[in-house]
Amino acid sequence: MYALKGSSGAGLLSFLQAGFMRFLWRYRGLFKHFQLEDVRVPCHSGSAAVAAFFSIAVVFGIFAGGHAPQAFRLVTSAAGFAVEKVNISGNHQTSEIDVLEALELDGETSMIGFDVDRARAAVAAFPWVESVCVRKIYPDQINVTVVERQPVAIWQHDGAVDIIDRQGRVIVPYNTVWGRGLPLLVGQGAERQAGVFLDGMSRFAGIRERARAYIRIGDRRWDILLDNGVRIKLPEVDAPGRLARALALENSDGLFSRDVENIDLRLADRITVALSNEALARRMAAVRELERWKKARKAGRV
Repeated sequence: MYALKGSSGAGLLSFLQAGFMRFLWRYRGLFKHFQLEDVRVPCHSGSAAVAAFFSIAVVFGIFAGGHAPQAFRLVTSAAGFAVEKVNISGNHQTSEIDVLEALELDGETSMIGFDVDRARAAVAAFPWVESVCVRKIYPDQINVTVVERQPVAIWQHDGAVDIIDRQGRVIVPYNTVWGRGLPLLVGQGAERQAGVFLDGMSRFAGIRERARAYIRIGDRRWDILLDNGVRIKLPEVDAPGRLARALALENSDGLFSRDVENIDLRLADRITVALSNEALARRMAAVRELERWKKARKAGRV
């Protein structure tokens, strides 16, 4: 029960009594022709008046105390419109517990008072959620359909490592569970070109299997670092076409498996190969040995 502010129950009763007496005195002329026996009071009218008075007092107390939403929820729940079932679909990385907590449901939440827009915004705030649809199915069911972002790569930048989607948006920081099997992109600008570049690499399954990282250079072009340490330098234009030519040499001569450090595909008319330090040292030693042999032969010692 809620008390009215500024008066007690006795004070209110006195105030109503005094007002009623003033009314009778002011309009006493209207009642002089009426006899008591002419008045017909309906049966139980007193009880109805008391019930009406207390009902008005309760309603006033509810609104004055700011409890109208709770009262509305209780009434609608009691009428059979309480949320009893929640169906969640489409979530793989987002837990159902998190979704239920975002909906802020309890045993008295009503279907009528349930705010769909607020629930949608709360679920959409989760990092894996791309979009979400929240629907009320009367009389007692809420359906939540989630569309999650699809991770395409791991992005290493500025000392951080994140998992990104096709549009280059960061989903979550990297961990071994979510990042398993994803390619590694390195450098600023790599995230913006991730979708296009990885689409271009889709036809080079052999290189994708051997690629340790894809490195963005000056936000203009890419290098591919293979698992044996060989670095393939791609051009800014027609990188897939130049890579296909290099792959043909790999299939015929094992180009990527040789003791080389860099394979430069940036020139349109040639492929330039830089030997590794070990291979260069062996080559220089072989050249020196060949020069000594030539000198010996010229001197007739061979």
